[in-house]
Amino acid sequence: MAKQKYYAYFFNEKNNGIVDTWIECEKIVQGTKARYKSFIDKSVAQDWLNAGASYERNIGLNAPVITTLEKGVYFDSGTGRGIGVEIRVTDENKENLLEKISPIALKKLLKDTNWIKNEFGNIQLEAGKTNNFGELVGFYFALNCAKALKYNVISGDSRLVIDYWSLGRFHESNLELDTINYINKVILLRKEFEKNKGVVKHISGDINPADLGFHK
Repeated sequence: MAKQKYYAYFFNEKNNGIVDTWIECEKIVQGTKARYKSFIDKSVAQDWLNAGASYERNIGLNAPVITTLEKGVYFDSGTGRGIGVEIRVTDENKENLLEKISPIALKKLLKDTNWIKNEFGNIQLEAGKTNNFGELVGFYFALNCAKALKYNVISGDSRLVIDYWSLGRFHESNLELDTINYINKVILLRKEFEKNKGVVKHISGDINPADLGFHK
C-alpha cells in the first residue's frame, strides 16, 4: 500500500493549507505563484507552512537532520517557485556544486541548449519542459559534477529517472526526442560512473539536501 502523502500550499500567511491529494492541490495552485510541496508527515508539512514555506531548507522539529547524510552529490528538479523547471545539484551540506565545477565545464554542459544558470544558482530550463525531464537533466548534471569533483555517491528522489530511464527502461514512442537524447547520455554516464565503483541511490524528497520543493 502506498504511503499517505500530504500536499501543503502557501500563498501567504493567511492563505495556506494542507490537502490529502495532488488533484486537490493542483486545482488550488495551478496558474498561480503559490509555493507547494509534498510530505509524508502532516506535522512536518504544517511546520513548513508555519515557517513561511521556504524551499531553501528543511523546517520543523520533526524534519530530517541533513547532517547525517553521507558525502556525495545530490540532485533535484522542481517547479514550485513558479518560474518554470529548475535544477539544483548540491553536496550533503547543501553546498551548490555547480559553483565548484569550472566555468568552462559548465559552459560545455549548457552548450546547444536554451538553459541558463539563474539568480538562485540553479539551472533554469526553457518554458514547456516537464519536471520529469528536469529530474533527468538533474541526474545528467550530477553525473558530470561527480566526475569532475571526484565523488563516488549520487542520490536523488526520482524513481523514474534512477530506476527506469537511466537503466534503459523506457519506451521511445511515449517520449520527446530531447528526452530520449538525454536518457541515452545519462545511460552512458551512469555506466561509466558505476564501472568506476560509483554508487547511485534513491532517497526521499523530504531529506534531499538539493530539494526544490514539490515532487509529484
